[in-house]
Amino acid sequence: GHTGIDLGGLEGVTDIYAVADGRVTATRQQADGFGNHVYVQHANGFTTIYGHLFSIFVKQGETVAAGRVIGKMGNSGFSTGPHLHFELRGPTGIAGWPRNIIDPTPFLLPHLGFSRPSGPFKTGWVVGWGITIQGDLAQANAGGVSLRSGPGPNFARESIVPEGGMMILTGGQQGEYVAVQVPFATVGEKEALGTPKPSPEFPPMVSTIDGFGFADYITPDNSGVRGRVGEYGINLRAAPRRDADNIGIVRGGSSVTILGGRTGEYFPVRAARSDFLGDINLDAANPEAPTPGVLSGHGAVTRTTCLGWGWTAYLDIRGENAIVGQFGINLRAAPTEFGAQIGVVKGLSAVTVAGLPRGEYTPVLVKKEDMLTIVEPPPSIEHPEPLPPAAEEPAPEVGKPPADSTPGWAFATAVELRGDRAIAGQFGINLRREPRRDGENIGFVPGGGELWITGPPQGEYLAVRVDDAILLPPFGSPPAVTPPAAAASGATTPTPTPAPPPAVVEAPILGQARLGLHASATPDIQEAEFAEFRALRPGIIKVLSFHSAEAIRRLAADHPRASWVVRAFLSMHNRVISPDQFLNDTIGDVRRALGELTGKDVVIELHNEPNLTLEGLGSSWGNAAEFNDWWLQVLRRYRRERSISETRAQAALDHLAELDLERYPHDSLLPRIWQLRKNHTAY
Repeated sequence: GHTGIDLGGLEGVTDIYAVADGRVTATRQQADGFGNHVYVQHANGFTTIYGHLFSIFVKQGETVAAGRVIGKMGNSGFSTGPHLHFELRGPTGIAGWPRNIIDPTPFLLPHLGFSRPSGPFKTGWVVGWGITIQGDLAQANAGGVSLRSGPGPNFARESIVPEGGMMILTGGQQGEYVAVQVPFATVGEKEALGTPKPSPEFPPMVSTIDGFGFADYITPDNSGVRGRVGEYGINLRAAPRRDADNIGIVRGGSSVTILGGRTGEYFPVRAARSDFLGDINLDAANPEAPTPGVLSGHGAVTRTTCLGWGWTAYLDIRGENAIVGQFGINLRAAPTEFGAQIGVVKGLSAVTVAGLPRGEYTPVLVKKEDMLTIVEPPPSIEHPEPLPPAAEEPAPEVGKPPADSTPGWAFATAVELRGDRAIAGQFGINLRREPRRDGENIGFVPGGGELWITGPPQGEYLAVRVDDAILLPPFGSPPAVTPPAAAASGATTPTPTPAPPPAVVEAPILGQARLGLHASATPDIQEAEFAEFRALRPGIIKVLSFHSAEAIRRLAADHPRASWVVRAFLSMHNRVISPDQFLNDTIGDVRRALGELTGKDVVIELHNEPNLTLEGLGSSWGNAAEFNDWWLQVLRRYRRERSISETRAQAALDHLAELDLERYPHDSLLPRIWQLRKNHTAY
């Protein structure tokens, strides 16, 4: 079958990196198979293959370092789209795999997003060798794994967990099988929810807004009067058309009142103001601003509206519109606290400013359905002065919902959560139609793009809506739009427009950053420093060559996976230090430090601040050119010492290979000899 994993990207743009140090054993260009591809041989018999490249930057026999760019992603050979075929081969294979093929997925888990999935869950059993386990989490290996009803191959196969699908271990194990919970979303199924129960009417203090919601995203209950909004939420519109004004986004899972029969693709609905995400189009939600003539004849309460005075401190005024505070307000007939009460306005109601404020009160026009109580008969109203024809100052900027938004699913670990919003990571995210890694890609959200979280998470994904103004088409697909005439008529199939000329896509800057910590510049590392290192868990640790072997050994034990920088330290202030003297005075300490870091990823730093008099400027060198010459001489001497050490180590290994070490089981040197043989590549 397929002997590697495929990673997507941009043809001719995405860089391909060597995953480890090695030697290029083959570069080939062919019309079939892997197309343009590279073989890199690594230590201990491992080989990696990079297939379907656009261009190749290395030659056969060349030595490459980890992270070296060896080519650009392409679409050559047997390929149906731009991608990298990445393959890992080892000295021995795994049972059930051809030859020496190794599944590289476990090594890539930190980059693919090893995160705890969300329910609802489906329970079952999976074979242990088909998953990679980390704590109480597991991920399906390449090719996916069958979810069975019991712990064995003869039990019914309930579903297939796709490659990369996340599971939670429940603790059970029988033979080769382990018990797991898998999100229904991961296996492409929906939980059996049963018959929906009737939803209660809105509580009396909830302000509501009427509009039209897309019927496919609303599930009516048994009564047909109440409905449940789907996980994507809905755009509440001012008319039953796709191109009608968007009042706002109602979150998924909300209850709405269905006000009548379906009109085309839409239900007329009433939604709670508190269930909206983000801004609301106040122009569509508020009562229409009355003319002064209408106001003068307004008797406080009419068939559809109420006029009165509200305490300004409880109003969020936005130009000629306002939002009532969450606790509601008393609507009064006069602009004083002793004015006769007309009634109580529900909290969060959208109201219209009906005239000039007076004292601590502002006149407002309220929809009658947003009144919690109304006094009968209503008192006479003290009419406000009308607003001037043109505002003396520009009205403040008022937030508006997007003109339209597209629902979908966003990978949770690729966004930053901010309340009911999410921000796409720096490289952007794909918006998918289903909450699965292999779900259809329906668009791309650029890095920093804002998304509305519309419902609870499922599996590894969040239900979101994205403003169409920022949503880009999937890579490799031309944009498609629906003409206004088609949208107004209720057409659901978008008409594609001619593809624009291909844009120049700037490749993102990819790389890896790790937290680094420098041990103190004193010979002794204090207990407080060891505690700080343990708390911050650095990926790189820098020590000086004069640090004690015990201190370096302790740091290495506390941080077994860290990389290291060892500075060859020598005090140079007001001294003329030749390259030979620098080598002679530092090599012993450096060797001692390296001895404690055997088998680690270590870099030797020969100098770090040549522009300081304390570090040799004015004594060992006078300018940049002189330092360049001095440093290169030191580098050549250190490399010569390494070459000598490698030659001696190999000679010692050749000699040890002839010895029968079992004759010396109590020799105190035996552990060191075995360690030397085990780590001979480091020498």
